[in-house]
Amino acid sequence: MARYRPAIKIVLKILECIAVNQSRGRALKTHIIQCANLKATSAERYIEMLKDAGYISEKKESWGERVVIAYELTALGVERYNWFKTINTELFKSNDWAY
Repeated sequence: MARYRPAIKIVLKILECIAVNQSRGRALKTHIIQCANLKATSAERYIEMLKDAGYISEKKESWGERVVIAYELTALGVERYNWFKTINTELFKSNDWAY
């Protein structure tokens, strides 16, 4: 039987991916998709949800002749990321939902 990750764990992973990649300079959608192990359509839905909630922002950057969209955590996003880490630790102490 397939086991699905709770949405809170997916959100936490996306915020974590952005935080880690942001410290290196930027987090692109491909980084988020790979890091959070999501399909592109699912990643886009979560990214839009997080942007609408004010947790992340996007910034267009030049990359050679192309323009790429980089994602960053907002101040609210950093605060919520820390909340989600705490909630995750409290709720998922066992590895039942580990990914």
